Amino acid sequence: MSTELLAIDEEVFKVIANKKRLEVILLLENRELNVGQMIDMLGLRQANLSQHLTLLRQQHLVTVRKDGKESYYKLADNSIAKAIRIIHDFLRKQHRIEMPIDSKTLFPIVTDPICGMRFSASQALDHVTDENNKTYYFCASGCKERFAKDKL
Repeated sequence: MSTELLAIDEEVFKVIANKKRLEVILLLENRELNVGQMIDMLGLRQANLSQHLTLLRQQHLVTVRKDGKESYYKLADNSIAKAIRIIHDFLRKQHRIEMPIDSKTLFPIVTDPICGMRFSASQALDHVTDENNKTYYFCASGCKERFAKDKL
């Protein structure tokens, strides 16, 4: 392994060593989103999201496409999200964190009740089960926070 590659690794790991940037990467897995959508889903201000996206762009983790005044972001390569999910699986095992997903919910498509995004239940950032035993899945922390506010 070259020292040049190790230096690049170090810089990329510094950038992704942030909860919101990890969340952005997982949110963009297999999809393209505009800034407005991500602001709502992540519960961030535009200036804050722009800073995170700039750092991700500098490390070539995301790409941007302009369409008029709108900026659309996607992962430069989905393998970064897969790598993060592999690390999550390792950490869950090491810290004995139970997965809330059983064989019935592993592959079905669910819909975030706040933003309407559709995704696999296994890709949900988080979930909540209500008193009626109904489970709601969320694409990002901002959606979960809005759901909690609306339910209170």
